[in-house]
Amino acid sequence: MAAFSEERHDINGIETAVLTAGEGAPVVYLHGGGTMTGFDALLPVADNARLIVPIHPGFGQSADDPSIDSLHDYHLHYLDLFDKLGLDEVSLAGHSLGGALAANFAILSPRRVRRLVLVAPWGLRVPEHPTVDIFSIPDEQILEHLVADLTPYAGMPMPPPPEFLAERYREATSLARVLWKRPYDLKIHKWLHRIAAPTLILWGEADRIVPVEQAPIWADYIANSQVRTIPGVGHLIFDESAEAAAAVAEHMGAGVPA
Repeated sequence: MAAFSEERHDINGIETAVLTAGEGAPVVYLHGGGTMTGFDALLPVADNARLIVPIHPGFGQSADDPSIDSLHDYHLHYLDLFDKLGLDEVSLAGHSLGGALAANFAILSPRRVRRLVLVAPWGLRVPEHPTVDIFSIPDEQILEHLVADLTPYAGMPMPPPPEFLAERYREATSLARVLWKRPYDLKIHKWLHRIAAPTLILWGEADRIVPVEQAPIWADYIANSQVRTIPGVGHLIFDESAEAAAAVAEHMGAGVPA
């Protein structure tokens, strides 16, 4: 299996880390609101594609950018990054916050997105099945809300070291700039009809952060879409199920020229 290599790019003065693996048509993955478990679970996608995982400003190895406080800011940041990487057309996947970013990118730049995967995306206001305000969850309960099974955390030192806690606080601060006011976007539903790419909506059925009942609502807004759910899996779907990465690879590989 391929392994990630890391690049650093200056995007408007912000050092942005980009992980890459594999060769072939580009598949870009926009991560969610944390980098705690890493991205090795996605490596099967790189078996038949060039997998590109940019790290959002304020997360992981990328530098902070306190000016980013909206989906639109992220869209402009990634337009510049994609231009720098020569990515005129990509298959795009996004998880949670990254799902909202991927959807927003496909809305505003539809000609650059060949295929799209939205994985338990944040963004819609669904009063009957609301997204949980992650900042309302007590610290000691966060882990059990993110997964159905705590196995992905088996190797984590307990109690976590100060460096680990400091990095989580830094990422939570970056996340709060976008999500602090409300756990949804007020307008994204109005523009989802602009998504032209064939879209897979992928969800863990045991998700306690963004309920799986939101999946068919996303599908109603996006014309060329299908829903796939994985039983017994929580919000960190790739860490809990190899089926999730396989589903992304399958969808992204459809129709790709040799």
